[in-house]
Amino acid sequence: MPDGLSYRLLRLALSAASGRHHRGLLRACETPTSTQEAVLGRILADNAATMFGKDHGFGSIAGFAEYQRAVPVQTYEDVRVHIERQELSGEPCLTAEQPVYYNRTSGTVDEPKNIPLTKTGLARIQRLQRLAAYALSRQTRALGGKVFVVSGAAHEGTMPAGTPYGSASGLLYASQGALLRRRYVLPASVSDIADYDARYLAMAVLGAADDSVTSMATANPSTFVRLMAVLNENASAVLDAVATGRLPPECSPPSPPSAGAVSFRAHSSRATQLRRRLESAGQLTYADIWPHLHAVVTWTGGSCGLAVQRLEPLLTPDCPVFELGYLASEVSGTVNIDPIRNSCVATLTDNFFEFAERDEWESEASAADRGLATCTLAELESGRDYYVIVTTADGLYRYDMNDMVRVTGTVGDTPVLSFVQKGKGVTSITGEKLYESQVIDAVTAQLAASGAISPFFIMLADPAKASYTLFLELAGAPDGVAGMASRIDDALRSTNIEYDAKRASGRLVPLEVRRLTDGTGEAYRRQRVADGQRDVQFKYLHLQYRDECSFSFDAYEMLG
Repeated sequence: MPDGLSYRLLRLALSAASGRHHRGLLRACETPTSTQEAVLGRILADNAATMFGKDHGFGSIAGFAEYQRAVPVQTYEDVRVHIERQELSGEPCLTAEQPVYYNRTSGTVDEPKNIPLTKTGLARIQRLQRLAAYALSRQTRALGGKVFVVSGAAHEGTMPAGTPYGSASGLLYASQGALLRRRYVLPASVSDIADYDARYLAMAVLGAADDSVTSMATANPSTFVRLMAVLNENASAVLDAVATGRLPPECSPPSPPSAGAVSFRAHSSRATQLRRRLESAGQLTYADIWPHLHAVVTWTGGSCGLAVQRLEPLLTPDCPVFELGYLASEVSGTVNIDPIRNSCVATLTDNFFEFAERDEWESEASAADRGLATCTLAELESGRDYYVIVTTADGLYRYDMNDMVRVTGTVGDTPVLSFVQKGKGVTSITGEKLYESQVIDAVTAQLAASGAISPFFIMLADPAKASYTLFLELAGAPDGVAGMASRIDDALRSTNIEYDAKRASGRLVPLEVRRLTDGTGEAYRRQRVADGQRDVQFKYLHLQYRDECSFSFDAYEMLG
């Protein structure tokens, strides 16, 4: 275990860096309306001279109501041209400050989304990360020992003008202060290992080699479930590596020669101890390799709750799982200022938030009408679900996140928010954010290639099984669905970088296709109309969560 002096120094450093911000955020939570008005005013004033700002009259907007009328709700495709133009030309299209990094994530079309971040924006995210670490250190001993953090790759490539893109969390992980960085088990370079199997094997070895871990953190808990499965599947190789102090050759991260290889101390007695435990129990758990584990920090909302349930039996007794917060590539939406109560409040001093009540946003009203029906943070009601629209200082204005959150309490006069799920037309079991348009394109392309006709199809996401199933009604396809599942799966992997990543890492199982009897689509339509959907406005949703679909396709599946 790291010495007590090191721990005290870390807590003092976190207090010096974030104590004032923590107190300031608590004060802001007492006055969310005035705080948010000031944030909106600052963002508009700072970017009034940009192309987008001039087009929408930022310089003359006075207050939220005028902002609603002046700026329609945006999607990424609405701002893609501005992002790409500013990157290539350096013109202030969206922000007066030039982006220095792009947070890359999957998009609705073949091209991924590149979310711009300025130097100030990166510093803002880092400040929020330190604030969360400070809150954790105040209430727990989670940072008393080593910290096992899994993040994305900091540098995945460069934009056409040379600006880097990748995972901002990985970039900031690599640039943390020395006191915190010395507590990391995983060097940042491990995230650069391209092969997923090799990356997970390297993480398993480095984790098994260090028994002083007191906390573990990553965005999606399925990562930790998968990691322990990899450790057990490769237990002999992992424990051999622990005993010798050398990573298997295929696990060496790419790095310049001057950086040297990843090193860790050979620990033959620990390897022997873990082998005995493996022989007696049949498999290892996090409780076996990290007996001092005090905390897990990860997403717990939405479908991640199921992964947490699979993770908990692997932990030490009574090890708490703390909510990481509502974090996305586009915005750090909340920060957990009270981990014991999991009080995640909106980052109201940095971003401007709007919300739309779930049923109203999903109604058949026009986009313009819905855009004028949004409410502010202070107007939310406890227990209700809302869609999130954000305005950030990094160039997203009235940006539709297509995420749902639920109000679960308050801090001062500010709601505590919990992520529920992605919105209509998008599913995310383990962070892949699969879009309905991607499913439609993949299925229709395969149908066209095979000469088949489908009167009806629907794909259902099953978080409990980490799987997608495509139910397909076919006409004129005597060979049925043979080979179709792998081809559609490949198509989805080629158009969605995060779906591909989750499939490659094993966090999502291969797509399954089931053929339906003739007339299933019409039976589905009749039930939906009977359930209350207007017949004249009926629309097939080709992508849903399984638990949101009340229709039983099993009864219509063709056998044999």
